[in-house]
Parts: sequence; C-alpha cells; structure tokens
Amino acid sequence: MKKIRTSKSGQKKSVKVIVNIISVIFWICLWQAAAVIIDEEVFLPAPFKVVNVLINKLIISREFWISVMGSIANIGLGLLGGVLAGIFIASLSFRFNIVRIFVGFPIKVIKSIPVASFVILVLLWIPSSGLSVLIPFLVVLPIIYINTLSALLELDFKLIEMADVFHVSVINRVMYIYIPHIMPYFLSACSLAVGMAWKSGIAAEIIGLTKGSIGNELYKSKIYLMTTELFAWTFVIAFISIIFEIIIKFAAYMIDKRLG
Repeated sequence: MKKIRTSKSGQKKSVKVIVNIISVIFWICLWQAAAVIIDEEVFLPAPFKVVNVLINKLIISREFWISVMGSIANIGLGLLGGVLAGIFIASLSFRFNIVRIFVGFPIKVIKSIPVASFVILVLLWIPSSGLSVLIPFLVVLPIIYINTLSALLELDFKLIEMADVFHVSVINRVMYIYIPHIMPYFLSACSLAVGMAWKSGIAAEIIGLTKGSIGNELYKSKIYLMTTELFAWTFVIAFISIIFEIIIKFAAYMIDKRLG
C-alpha cells in the first residue's frame, strides 16, 4: 500500500511539474507573439532580448551586483525585523489581552495606509537610504502579527492544560505545542510577506531614489525609456523574491523535521 501511495504521489508531482513547464512556455510564447505584433521595443521588448540584456549587459557589470546586494541587505533586514517583531507582539497579545487591545488600532492603521503615503511621511524623518529597511518592516509586521495571533487563538487549550498538569517546561511547550501548530499559518504569512516586502521595498527605493539599489536602476531605466532593461530588472526582483521564499520554506521544513 505504501509503495502504491508513493507511486501515485510521485506521479502527481511529475504531472504538476510538467503542467508548470507547459504553462511557462505558453506565456513566453504569448509574450513573444505580442512583441512581434506590436513591433516596438520601447513598449514591449521580446523575451529573448530581455534575457540577452540581462546576461550580456547587466550581470557582467559591477553596478548590477552593488544594486542587487544593497537591496537584498536592506529589504532582507526589514523583512527579518518585521517577522521577528510580528511574532513577538503576537505572543504578547496572546498572553496579555491588554496588549492585544493596545496594538490592535496601530496594526490596523499600518495595514491600511498605502506604501506611497508611508514613504512620503518617513522621508520627513529619515534619509532615503533607510526607506528600504523601514517600509518592508512596516508592511510585513501586520501580516505576521495577524496570522500568528490567529494561529495562537485557535490553539487547543486542552493541550495547554495538559502541559500545566504534567509541568511541561516553557521550551518544550514552544517546541512541541506552539511551533507545530503555528507553522502552517506562519508559512502562509511568510509567503505573502516576502512578496509584499519586495514590492514595498522596491517602491520605496524608486520614490526615495535610493542610491545603489534595484529601485534606483528601475527608475533610471524608466526615465531613459530603456524598456528592455526595465523588464530585465523586474525579472531580477521576481527571482530574488522567489529565492527568499524558498529559503524560508526550507528553514521551516528543517525545523519541522527536527521537531518531528
């Protein structure tokens, strides 16, 4: 039975991979067809021209790596800070109802304010170099907080009562009760948070004209109508965002495997 299930699971994964590949090829072909029909590189460059510019012009330049590493460092720091702060505040809100009441309103405000408004306001207080750290932090914080708190509130309190009866240590409670229960919610939140962090971080760099950043390169590409480079930088952003998401999922998998 186990072999049959394993075989079926393997077949499903293979079919899923094939379907994903076909889907990617379809959209690339559609993009190529649209580029041929429009026949104006300023409006829509062909996919192979974008790849050519990315490989033969951008990647080989020193400025490319300076911009990429600068954005990764700043947005990554904001993302990490937002995740840690969200978990910490959600834990306090779960433990103390007064904290939940006090942070409820600020979280709603932060969640509802557009990124552009945040950037303009924050530019009054800090230099543009700090925007791509603070903005992702503010965007990620409510996402992680809401999902983590929801997971904690849905926890089976019988498990906590049992832990109290058997005098289970705080560390073991966190490792074997809280983390396994929170992990699905956390992964879902992180999947959303990573994308939002990069979107908001790059937007902050564009508005703030942050030097040595991907956002600044995007802005220059738009100003000088270098559409092919604009597309190439957009692919770089998407690729880095996907890598971040894979790293988070792998870390969560390793934690889950270790606890299991």
